Amino acid sequence: MLLVLFCWFSGCVERYYPEENDMKTGTLVISAHLTNQPGEQVIEISRSAGLTEPSFDPVSGSLAEVIREDGELMEFLEFKPGYYKAELDETFLQTGASFMLHVSTPDGKEYESRFDMLRPVPTIDSVYYLVETNSFAEESDSIRGIRFYLDFTFDDKDYEYIRWDLIETYEFHNSDDLDYYFLDLDHWLKPAPDTSIYTICYITNELFQIHSMSLGSLDFGNYVKKPFSFVPNYVREQKLHHKYSLLVRQYSLGEEAFYYWNDLKKNSQEQGSLFDSQPALLKSNIRNVNDENEYVLGFFSMAGMVEKRAFAIEPDGLNLKPYESHCYPRKELVHPEEPILWRVGYKYLYDPAPLYFTKFGSLPMRRMNKACVDCREYKNSTHIPPDFW
Repeated sequence: MLLVLFCWFSGCVERYYPEENDMKTGTLVISAHLTNQPGEQVIEISRSAGLTEPSFDPVSGSLAEVIREDGELMEFLEFKPGYYKAELDETFLQTGASFMLHVSTPDGKEYESRFDMLRPVPTIDSVYYLVETNSFAEESDSIRGIRFYLDFTFDDKDYEYIRWDLIETYEFHNSDDLDYYFLDLDHWLKPAPDTSIYTICYITNELFQIHSMSLGSLDFGNYVKKPFSFVPNYVREQKLHHKYSLLVRQYSLGEEAFYYWNDLKKNSQEQGSLFDSQPALLKSNIRNVNDENEYVLGFFSMAGMVEKRAFAIEPDGLNLKPYESHCYPRKELVHPEEPILWRVGYKYLYDPAPLYFTKFGSLPMRRMNKACVDCREYKNSTHIPPDFW
C-alpha cells in the first residue's frame, strides 16, 4: 500500500508551465499606475522575459502621453531605459476627470488604454497596532508579534474600491564589542575605528502583499477597520526590538483596476495548494490601436491616494532581549564568495578558536559575515536615519 501511494503522489505532481503561445517572451508590458499626488510620476515600458530567467527588458525611444478627457495632455520623457517620467501638477490632476494613456513604440506601433476616472479617496482616520499571537498548526509554533490596523469612514458613494500599499522601516543594531578586525586581503589586524564600523542601520522594505477591498456591500456611513499582515517578533530580524514604522498608502480605484489587482493577488499570493487554480494571464486595459489580436501586458490606472505613517516603539508584551548569537563567529563560510572578516575580541576567549600571532600577541579569531561589522551590507539598509525618524 505504501509503495502504491508513493508512486501515485510522485506521479501526479508536476511542474506547471503555461503554454508557449500564451506566455511567450517579447510581449509588450506597460505599467502606469498614476495618482492624484502632484510631483514626479513614472511609467514603465518593457518586453516580457521568460519564466525560468525573468529580467527587465526595457523598451527605449517610445513616446508616452497621458491625455485628459478635455484634450489636455502630459508627455512622459525617458530618463533611463524603459522608464518615463513627468511632473504632474494639481491643475492637470483633476478629481472626477477621466484620463487615458497613449504610447508609440520605436517600431511604429501605437497603443492606448481605456479612459479611467480619477476618484476621490477617503481620509485615513488612524493607523495603529495591537500585540497579538499568531497560531500555527502546533501550539509550540505560535509566535508573538504585532498587527497594524487602519480605520476610515465610508461617507461618499464615490468610494467604490480601495487598495493599500505598505512600506516598513525598522532600526537594526549590530554588536559594538569589536576590538580589532582582520581583512583577508590585507593580512593585518587593524583597530576598529568608529568611522568604518557601522552598528546602527535603518532597513526599508516594500511589502508586496496586495491588500484590497470592495465597499459595495457596506452601508453608507460605516466605519471600516482594515487589518494588515502580522509582523512576527523574530529575534534574528530585530524588526520590533527598537523602533518599527509602517507607511500606509490608500488608493481609491475604479472597478476594472480593482479586479486587475485582485487577479494579481490570486496569482502571486494565493497559489501553492494542490487544488489551487493555475495562474492566469492578467487582462490588460491597453490595446494595439491597429491590431486587436496583439496581446499586451500591464495596466493603466488613475487613483486618488492618501498616506499615513504609524510607529511601534518597543511594544509591550514582547521579548525584546538582544539575540546574542545573531553574529556569532564560525569556522567556515556559508558560501565561497561571501564577504567576511575575522572577528577578534576577548569576549570569545572561552571558545576554542584558531590563534593568529600578531604584534598584539596571540588572539582568538573566527570568520563572520561582513554585515555583522557593517550593517549597511544588509539589503535596503542605510546608516543615515530617515527624515521621519
